[in-house]
Amino acid sequence: MAPRILTWRRGLRALLRPGGARAVVLREDDSPLWAPGRPRQGMLGDCWVMASMLAVHETAPERLRALLAEQADGAVLVTLPGAPPLRVDRSLPVDEHGRFLLGRIDGHGPGWVGVLEKAIAEHVAGGYGFLQRGLARYGLQILTGGRGRMLLRSPDAGTIRRWRAEHRAITASTHPLSPRVRTEHGPLPPNHVFAVVDADPRTGHVLLRNPVRPAALLRVDARSFRRGFLAVDVTAPLR
Repeated sequence: MAPRILTWRRGLRALLRPGGARAVVLREDDSPLWAPGRPRQGMLGDCWVMASMLAVHETAPERLRALLAEQADGAVLVTLPGAPPLRVDRSLPVDEHGRFLLGRIDGHGPGWVGVLEKAIAEHVAGGYGFLQRGLARYGLQILTGGRGRMLLRSPDAGTIRRWRAEHRAITASTHPLSPRVRTEHGPLPPNHVFAVVDADPRTGHVLLRNPVRPAALLRVDARSFRRGFLAVDVTAPLR
């Protein structure tokens, strides 16, 4: 029998494994902290963090902005819900060509996205490697401080539209066999998390954003959504 998990953080650590992108050096990010743009996932397999960040950004971006306070020396004070403030510098992993490897603002430098990703890595496990695996429910809870709902049965388009009208952040997670499910955008990636941004009750289509390419809007029909996604996580209203 598996040991009883008493806290969400202990449960999260039980799911994570070390590994992930290895940076050659760290480089100071001097890009604007608050440039416009959506969160974009980098080379680290932390879609559960980045899709959650994207889902909250699509719903109530002011909730994310309230987590960060820029300091006079350029560092950022990050206060995750229920956690003590964490001082985070803007030295972030780069490759041998000086290119930032991890999360960033789409179309810009790492900015607030890189800082928040670094803070979550340090808060949860003490390093980026342990963010390689995780569940979206934990990502949403880390960012919002509230317990959401996980559904193993896909909600219909009308329910999703109602949740979005209530300002709830929603993520949807694929499974190992998802590449067998064809959509108009091609096969779905396996074991990946998307942000759900809307749905059309007339046609049943669900609209999603992939944190790897957040500018593109993916349109998935109801049947493919049921077959291709293992779980949907939804927060309480964020406004």
